[in-house]
Amino acid sequence: MISKEDAEILKQLSAEEGLKFISSKFSETAVFSTSLGQEDQVITDIIFRNKLPIRVFTLDTGRLFYEHYELLSQNNARYKTKTEVYFPDPSDVEKFVNEKGINAFYHSVENRKECCFIRKGKPLNRALKMRKYGLPAYGQNSRKIVRICR
Repeated sequence: MISKEDAEILKQLSAEEGLKFISSKFSETAVFSTSLGQEDQVITDIIFRNKLPIRVFTLDTGRLFYEHYELLSQNNARYKTKTEVYFPDPSDVEKFVNEKGINAFYHSVENRKECCFIRKGKPLNRALKMRKYGLPAYGQNSRKIVRICR
């Protein structure tokens, strides 16, 4: 985890300096989850351009627009790297869709939370448990997944 002292240091640094600081302090465990949104693209650029030892991954929910895949492909080509992609368990998605319908998440908060957990929560948990990585330097607000699922 980041200490209070480190948090104070980070407040004084630019985004690039902060990512370099994090990568030096947590070189074995630093990880960044990108949604490929504008802010995440800036962070991804800093990580890949500086060849920082920060693992970058994204979640593919199975309901993404074509542009998401195109941007991911462009990133991989531009930086000559691969952003890791994590998918939901197909049997979980099949069960949910076959029991509740393809757009069931529109029908109730309960369905939305269940769908979100299947398509985002479980893959995120799996991505963070891969290899020797834990959660000490997770580069997204870990509450983001909860906020998305509300």
